[in-house]
Amino acid sequence: MIEFQNVHFTYPDGKHETLCGVDLKIEEGSFVAVLGHNGSGKSTLAKHMNAILLPTEGRVLVDGIDTSDESRILEVRRRVGMVFQNPDNQIVANVVEEDVAFAPENLGVPSDEIRARVDAALKTVGMYEHRQHAPHLLSGGQKQRVAIAGVIAMQPEIIVLDEPTAMLDPQGRREVISTVTRLCREKGMTVVLITHHMEECVGADRLIIMSHGKIAADGTPGEVFSQVELMQREGLDVPETVRLCWDLNKEGFSLPLDTLDTQRCAEAIIG
Repeated sequence: MIEFQNVHFTYPDGKHETLCGVDLKIEEGSFVAVLGHNGSGKSTLAKHMNAILLPTEGRVLVDGIDTSDESRILEVRRRVGMVFQNPDNQIVANVVEEDVAFAPENLGVPSDEIRARVDAALKTVGMYEHRQHAPHLLSGGQKQRVAIAGVIAMQPEIIVLDEPTAMLDPQGRREVISTVTRLCREKGMTVVLITHHMEECVGADRLIIMSHGKIAADGTPGEVFSQVELMQREGLDVPETVRLCWDLNKEGFSLPLDTLDTQRCAEAIIG
């Protein structure tokens, strides 16, 4: 669905590359988490996925469309919906359902179809009962779910979330991650989650670690988190279960390091 081919990127006022020759393919229907410290290039990577940014060198293809083709940018953005950190910056209306309808209206979708899309999107994110509410009265997690509904109403094939939980409390974070996980598992939507929260990556199909504009690791969450020394070098945490097995192995045990849930961890230690 998305392919990066030797992508380099430098901001106009920058002295150093933010992306340094990235090669990457995102498969249809997958849930991909991208983890990295501040300045690793993960948000810049996200903004290349729907042509907010264009490569300084190399190509980004979305369903075969080169994002640098100005005549096809609208096609790219119809395929790839973006959700950002601050939901307040994406909410434009005074009523929830009007906000969700905003993007389809601007795409010229017929009014009867807009109504169906808005209702379906709000039900998908669990916000249908709040459709007549004022967005500013909602919690942070609810606002972010409304923002996600607004993207869903555009019916993209891919949704890219750039640190969508950065401004949320733990409950709001759980609401948002549960919502995007359902979008992938139940609706078959391709999801790319940019985050700096390790625990949000555990349920993904694939985990990519960004470091200084390059991909430092790429695999299943179990495969990546088991590289404890690499994660330490990058200043990133690993799940407590992995940490426990790592510490026990230093004391002479031989435990697998891809144990991401407590039940498997307990069984490995007992066994």
